[in-house]
Parts: sequence; C-alpha cells; structure tokens
Amino acid sequence: MPSDPTPRRYSRFLGPDPRRDVEDELAFHFAMRVEEFERAGMTAAEARAAAQDRFGDIERVRHECVDLGYRRLARRRRRFQMDTLRQDIRFALRTIAANRAFSIAVALTMALAIAANTVVFSVAYGVLLRPLPFRDADAIVRLWSRNAERSLDYFSVSPADFAEWRVQNRVFSQMGAFERQREATLTRGGEPQAIEVAAVMPDVFAVLGTAAHRGRTFLPDDARSGSATTAVIGHSLWTARFGADSSLIGTDIVLDGRRLTVVGVMPPRFSIPGTAAQIWTPLSLEGAPDDHAFRYLRVLARLAPGVDLETARARMDAIAARLAQQSPVTNTGWSVNMMRVPELVVGTQFRRALLVLLAVVGAVLLIACANAANLQLARAAVRRREIAVRATLGATRGRIVMQLLTESTLLAVVGGVIGLGLARLGLGLLRTVGDTTVPRLEDVRLDAPVLAFTILVALGSGILFGLVPALRVSRTDVGDVLKEGGRGESRAMVGRTIRGALVVSQVSLSLILLIGAGLLLRSFARLQAVDVGFKPSGVVIVPVAVPETAYPDAERAWSFYAALLERVSRTPGVTQVAAVSSAPFAGPNTGTVFLPEGQPIPTNERPADADLRVITPGYLRTLGIPLVRGRDFSALDRKGSGDVLLINEAMVRRYWPNQDPLGRRIRVGDPAKGTLYTIVGVVGDVRYQSLESPEIRPMMYMSALARPRATMTIVVRATDAATLTPSVRRAIAALDPALPPATLYPMDELIAETLATSRFASVLLTIFSGTALVLAAIGIYGVMSYLVRQRTHELGIRVALGAQARALVTGVVWGAVRLAAIGVVIGLAGAWAVSRWLESLLFEVSATDPGTYIGIAMLLVIVAAVASLLPARRAARADPLVALREA
Repeated sequence: MPSDPTPRRYSRFLGPDPRRDVEDELAFHFAMRVEEFERAGMTAAEARAAAQDRFGDIERVRHECVDLGYRRLARRRRRFQMDTLRQDIRFALRTIAANRAFSIAVALTMALAIAANTVVFSVAYGVLLRPLPFRDADAIVRLWSRNAERSLDYFSVSPADFAEWRVQNRVFSQMGAFERQREATLTRGGEPQAIEVAAVMPDVFAVLGTAAHRGRTFLPDDARSGSATTAVIGHSLWTARFGADSSLIGTDIVLDGRRLTVVGVMPPRFSIPGTAAQIWTPLSLEGAPDDHAFRYLRVLARLAPGVDLETARARMDAIAARLAQQSPVTNTGWSVNMMRVPELVVGTQFRRALLVLLAVVGAVLLIACANAANLQLARAAVRRREIAVRATLGATRGRIVMQLLTESTLLAVVGGVIGLGLARLGLGLLRTVGDTTVPRLEDVRLDAPVLAFTILVALGSGILFGLVPALRVSRTDVGDVLKEGGRGESRAMVGRTIRGALVVSQVSLSLILLIGAGLLLRSFARLQAVDVGFKPSGVVIVPVAVPETAYPDAERAWSFYAALLERVSRTPGVTQVAAVSSAPFAGPNTGTVFLPEGQPIPTNERPADADLRVITPGYLRTLGIPLVRGRDFSALDRKGSGDVLLINEAMVRRYWPNQDPLGRRIRVGDPAKGTLYTIVGVVGDVRYQSLESPEIRPMMYMSALARPRATMTIVVRATDAATLTPSVRRAIAALDPALPPATLYPMDELIAETLATSRFASVLLTIFSGTALVLAAIGIYGVMSYLVRQRTHELGIRVALGAQARALVTGVVWGAVRLAAIGVVIGLAGAWAVSRWLESLLFEVSATDPGTYIGIAMLLVIVAAVASLLPARRAARADPLVALREA
C-alpha cells in the first residue's frame, strides 16, 4: 500500500490542508453509504462491510486524492510566490526610484566592490583554473638540475644525466627534452623575419599529449643524427605569415639558409612550457657530449599513474645521489628539482600575488557590504513608521524581511550590472598594460563562469548587507512607533551598537589591506633601489643572430659583428657601442669551471665555478661598469697575444679574500687541459639575471677579440636612444640584407620587466586598499552624521544649557576616534596573523615591520577624525529652539 504523502502545513492564503479535506470528504461519503445500506435492512456490521466493498481500496483512493490535492496546492503556492515576488519587485523599484540619492550611493558602493572582484576573479579563473591545452596537464612536470650550495635551483640538465634519468626512473611514463630557444631568420612567405626556434625531441609532444592541428608532429626518424630536415610550426605563425594555408604541409621553409620541410602545424594557444618558440625542429642526442657537467637541456616528463610529485622527487633525488657516487667531480651536490607545468606556466610568485589579491578584493566586498548595511540601517530608521503601519495591516515579520531583502538585492544587482561595465573597462586596461605581467592573458575574459560568479556575488552581497537592517527594522514595536513622542531609547542604543560594530569591522579590514599595501610598496621601493652595478639610462641592446649556414665559424661571424660595431659607432647620437655574449636581463646565463694554477686537480670535489661573459673592449665604459683595479681589455688583447681575464669583486671575495688577484693564473674549463688565463683586472659586481637574488655570482670576462662567439648582443649608449632603430636596421641591412629587421630593447624597460609581478601586486593592492580606505571614511562619516541627527534633541538642549561648541565637536570626534581605535586594535592583530601570506612577496622588508604598522594605524585614526569633523561641526551648530520643540 502506498504511504501517505508527507503532511504539509496549513496555509490560510492557499487553502486548507488537502489531507484534512480528503479525510473529511471520504468519511462523509462512507457514512452516507453505511446509512443507505442500514435503511435497506442491513445490520450495522453488514452495512459497513457493503460500503467497504462499494468503495474498493479506500486507502489507494485516499492516497491518490491527497496527492492530487497537494499538487494543486503546490501549483497555487508557486503562483502565490511568483505573484508575491512580482509585488515585492514592483514595490522595491518604486522605493528605489523615490530615494534616488540613497539608491545611487548604495549601488555605486557595491559596483566598485563587485567590479574589483570580477576583474581579479576573471584573472584568477583564466590563469589558474582554465585548462591548459595539454592532456591531463597536472601530470606533466618540468625537471631541472639543482645545486643548493651554489644557489642554483633551476639549472639545465646534461644529456648524460638525462640519459640516466630515462633508464633508471620508474616514476615517469614518458620523458622528453628540448633545447633553449634561439633566434633564427625565416625567409619564406615575406620579408626576412626573426623567429624563435627550439630543437625538441619527438617525445616532448607525447609528454604534452597534444596532436598536431594539421599534419603531424615528429617521428623518431626525424630526430636521427644528420636527418633533421623537418619542422613543426605554431598556429599563430601559420595564420599570420602563411595565411592559414593548408598546402604549406609538405612544402619547404628556409630557416637560417637551411631548407626544412613543414610536417605539421600545432593547435592554437599551444606552446612548449618554458619556451616562446614558434618553430620546432627535431632534436637528436646521438653524439651529445657524455660529460655530466655540460648542462643545456630542458626536460619535461609525465607522471606515471598513481605517482605523486613528492614520490617522484624522492625517487629522482635517489638517482641523483647514485650519479654523484659514479661521477663525484661533476655530480657532487647536484639533485633534481621539479614543478608541475600549470605552476610553471603561471609562476609561483604570480600565483601567490593573485591569491593575495583574491583575499583583498573579498575584504573590499565585505567593507562595501558594511557600508551599504550602515546606509540601510539609517534608511530603515526613517522607514520605521511605514513598517509599523504595514505590520498593523497584517504583514508578518517574514513578509517584511523578504520585502526589505528584495530591495537590497535589487540594489546589489544594479551595482553588479554597473560593476560588470567597470570590470570590462578594467580588463581592457589590464590587456593594455599587463602583456608582460599576467601569464595566459589571452585566457582572461568575461565569459560564462565569470558572469556566473558576478551574479552570485551580487545576489549574495545584497542578502548580506540587507539582512541585518531587515531583521533590525522588522522588530519594530508598533505601539512605540505610532505613539506620539515615543523615542525608543533602548532600541536607539541597539542601533548605535550595530552601526558601531560595522564601522569597527570596516576599519579593521581596511587596516589589514593598507598594511599589506604598505609592505608591498616598501618592498617595491627597495627593489627599485637595488644597485644593478651599471648605468642603464640611455642604453639599448640589439640581439643579432647570424645564420650558421652563412657564417659557419666564429671568426666569420665576428667579422660581421666588428663591421656592425664600426657602423653603429658612426651613427649620430651614439656615444659608446660594444658587444657581449649575453646582455644583462636579456640573455641566458652561461658559466664554466676553473682551477687556480698550482692547485691539484680535484678528484672527489667539484671544481670552482663562475659565470662567464665574452665582451669587446669598451663594454665596461658603454654600460658604466666601474673598473676597480687593474686594466680593461684593449685592441691588443687578441688571439696569440696572451690569454687574459677580468673578474668581478664577488669572485675575489669568494676565492681570494683579502688577497690581490691581479697576475694570478687560472685554468678555465677542463682542469687538466683548459687554457690558462691571467687575471688583469677587477670590475664591479653586475646583476645579470634578477634584482631579488640575495648574492651576486662570481663572474669572469673574456675578450671577444681573442675568443670570438658566433652569437653576440650589441650594446649601445646614446643621447637619444629612442631614435636609434632606423639607423641600426640600416647598418645591419647594409652588411647582410638577408637578416631580419632588428629589435632594440631599452635597458630601463628590461629591468622594469623583472619587477612586473611586484609592480602588478603593489599597484592593484594599493588601488584596492585605497578604495577600502575611502569606503571606511564614508562609513565613518555616514554613521557619525546619523548619530548627530539622532542626538539633535540632546545636543540642542546642551547648547541651550551653555555647552561650548568645542566640547561638542570634541565629543563627536572622540566617538569616531574611539570606534577607529577599536578597529585598529583588531586590525593590527589580524594583520599580524595574515602577515605570513605576504612574506614570499617581500624583498628586504619584514612582514611585521613596526614602522608600517604604526604609520598605517595612525593614518586610519586621522582619517576617522577628519571624516567626523563635518558632523561634529553640525552638532556644534545645533539650534536650541529645535530641542525645545522636540521636548
């Protein structure tokens, strides 16, 4: 027998309970049948049995009738709810329209907070949550060689180590390697163009799990030594350079004078993590050096099913330990570092900054809700008589709360619509200025998930800031409100307490945000003040890569660079010009090992090492690097004239502390067969990679005249660097028309790019914190203004009794300062508790810096005092006649 439907509550608006109706109806008809059979001569028992037979399965009938009744009741309930909602919305719209100033203030307050949340969430979703164009991207990891003693956390891998990793590991299902990208000249499909190219093993595409958009990726045969004549190109290059022509597959392109057959085009948005290459060529490790110290590979791997990152790290460190035992000279101290590809693409520092910003905009939203709640409380106090009349006419407390929540939610929705417009403008600005700051910027957009988030934030915030005022005003005592002269002092006290608590919460949250912004700004200022070791203003660098086919050896390449330096030096406005193998903040780091003359060759210890740059005479003067002692390179420092070196002060401090290194000789490279160099000069320390590095690496400089390199970067100092591009391009074209137009990079901009993440976090946090401060000031002003209006009667009497204006002003200001002081105390505790979240983003600034904490606390107290001055002056001008009329 089916069970009865669940009984529902009786509704006087929608009709009686269907169960009771059905029971009464069935009982009436059953009784009528029994009475009819008794009149026919049956006994009472026979009549009841006959009536039962006539009705059949009465329980089934009763259940069906009750169920039908409940369905009808549910339909009436839904219609009633929709009618009620429509009535609430119409009434809310009339109320909002009748109070334009109040409505605009609340809507704009919420619009600012919702816009900030939408912008930051859209960035967070696009950067952190939107899937990468790889199969199961969380299982893909990037591997590096790591040497903690030498502060090398992310160093390239030697082919010898990579070969051992592939054979010995059991934690990766696939593993592939690729080389660092290089610049090459593409000469098919238009004028010569500089393109980033990377050599990759075929396994790399399998690790990433990405198939070609057109054609195929590399096969093992493509990577065999001597047969690397194929290429795979990126989608953006295919569309921009070749017009998305499918017939390109199987035809040749010319890259640095070599013909390569295009076998595939990769999908849109595809790139190999860690490179910006748009053309990939097959990489073969046949014949690669078996020296474990020769590290130049980048490695990607896919975790085997069921293997987590920590297990993989432990197993790979065990392999590294075995390699250190087998090759102690080259592998002692080296381990393996790894990171998941999604974290690599985003960057650890940017991820942390983004999470901090998410918390910040969430706090801004809470502050905005507190502000709106205070405005609602003030408005609700004015509407007490209206609410009392509605209650007198029969409105329940729940009905009143629902009406008020409808009004607040509508205001929040209006704020959300305005906020979406502001967010669109903000994202447009972000795309303009954040190209070098925000990773995966192309994935940041206002799409369905972001719109859903904005809608939820708007609805949630409307309920959040409307709930307390609605509950507060719905408790209105009808008799107290309608009674003439009734002031409800106890209720006024409760209202002041609620408003005070909201102001305290605003101040405490604002203090936390401002302290975070202050710490980041101080950290950013420290970063900007870091001495890079040279004078970047007025310096531009010009990377120039010559093709190996046209310049097969370093001497021939150097003849081109020498001629280019000569031509550029004659350009008007150029004061100095030089060349370097890898410019500061613009090139890869290269290094080598060395052995001081007379020391035994190490057997179980790693040899001394230093970074290495090859420079032309005049490089120091061009960049403004100081020569501390000794001499600079000259035109006489050529091959056969004696091998000489310059070293930096960091190298002196590490290897010859309190000694004079001039005249000492060191064997560079192979400790047994390397060339002996004589140290002839000591130069100042230069930061080549990062401003945040705690120490500067030892550096040695070689003369390009004695050790020419096939790839060099031109460094130019000019009086007007912005006008150099045409002149430098003409000089290059005059020497080799096949080379692509050069791009000039101002050194100031290159250094600024290294601060992009810090600047991004600092600027946004400052903007949001400033918004929070303004909202807090408005909140304090609003509360104090309302309290002054409430106390007009009291203040007027005090003036009539002779109270001084200064005393009234002091009293009002002191009330605001007292609220701010409570908020400051809570905020200081909160800032100290969350300070650890900022530690990783700070540079030479403590997360509990006393100066920042005290300064921001004083600022907020001053802002509170200033915000209360206008209400305080209004209190001082209270008219005694008003007080007498209200008495």
